[in-house]
Amino acid sequence: MKAFSFFRNIAILALLGSAACSNGGAGSNGAASQPNNVLTVYTYRVVPGQDSVFWRFEQRSGLKLEVVEIPADSLTARLRQEGSRCPADIVIFPEVSMAIGARREGLLQAYQLSGIDQYFKDVLGDDQGYWTGLTRIVPAIAYNSKRLTPHKLNTWVDLAMPRFRGKVLAPSSSDPYLQSLVASFVLHNGEQAARAWASAMVPNFAREPQGNSMDQLLGLATGQGDIAIINTSDLGYLRYPPTYQELLIGQDSRLIILENGEFKTHLNVTCATVPKGGELKKAIAFLEYMTAQEAQMNYPRVAQEHPVNVMAIPSDFIIEEVGPVAEDDLELNLLGQYNPVAVKILKEVGWK
Repeated sequence: MKAFSFFRNIAILALLGSAACSNGGAGSNGAASQPNNVLTVYTYRVVPGQDSVFWRFEQRSGLKLEVVEIPADSLTARLRQEGSRCPADIVIFPEVSMAIGARREGLLQAYQLSGIDQYFKDVLGDDQGYWTGLTRIVPAIAYNSKRLTPHKLNTWVDLAMPRFRGKVLAPSSSDPYLQSLVASFVLHNGEQAARAWASAMVPNFAREPQGNSMDQLLGLATGQGDIAIINTSDLGYLRYPPTYQELLIGQDSRLIILENGEFKTHLNVTCATVPKGGELKKAIAFLEYMTAQEAQMNYPRVAQEHPVNVMAIPSDFIIEEVGPVAEDDLELNLLGQYNPVAVKILKEVGWK
């Protein structure tokens, strides 16, 4: 079984001092042109069980998938460098503001999904046809159940209270999920309130903000803090990992889904896009397959993320530990629009 990414593996290896899970072999770097029967996918991760989902697409479409794994923070730079010579037909971004940023730079092309499944939640796709959500992601907090009993911790504002001083593990300000969370705070509560929240969070840090969601869970397991800002899917991964050592990392962690604005839960989506130079016919076939019920019964489940097709059944982890969430109905394109404001706020308050 393949783990989520090379960088996650390195973090786990550093903690455990032994081999954990192996990084799935990415495809080749591609070329400026591909055979007619090849569809190239640039993706920031290779998830466990992904091969079986992609294999079914190959059998149904007659296309051969070539998967190239590229670190999330290098995806846009790769598209910028390759331009219209980019060999990829599909680029999968970890969250919506990165896709919107690539669109703003003119790195993507629009498309129309005339055969989209009727049960795909259309609010999870771009109405102008530049990105399509593949999975829904829910930011949350995890806490160590042996060191902390949470009390009146229901909203993101509660997490900034002085009673949590020196207890919170947080990702760095460069983390795109954090930036989108702050952008949603701005949209719901205003820029001044968002700045006040971020400023109040700084004294609560147990250590200097660093890394991503999984880094916070590793810090939680090693006693560096009592509460961690994470994505639910990362704890889900630790519930069903390929090694026993990884299972131990998350065994004492518990989830709380925090509200932000009108008692709703902020959410994000992994995004599939079509870069300049991508073949639209191939890309559309892939997007329509990946958002239909069959693929949605598997692809989000192996990633421990929520499906974008309402007929798909979530993973056991989501059903048992995350449960239903009152999803924010915020227009997701706005997260990309307000991303520069969020980045500015984080920088100004000293969120490293």
